[in-house]
Amino acid sequence: MESPVDLKQLITEGIKDLPQSYLSEVADFVLFMRRKARQQQPFDTASIGEELRQMSIHEMQHLEEEFADFDQRFPKE
Repeated sequence: MESPVDLKQLITEGIKDLPQSYLSEVADFVLFMRRKARQQQPFDTASIGEELRQMSIHEMQHLEEEFADFDQRFPKE
């Protein structure tokens, strides 16, 4: 694996001759990666499990409401 200094050098050298439009995309990506690095939090399986259970409950309620009168609205011919 390359060292951090090597990677920085590679990136710096790699963007030197890029057109302005590509440099703008590189800048957007760098900002995206900085936000992503700040937002990383420890993996919390209990919270994720509870959130998935709540999603399942809400999804089931939504489906029941959505198809409550399905047979009346869409009778078989």
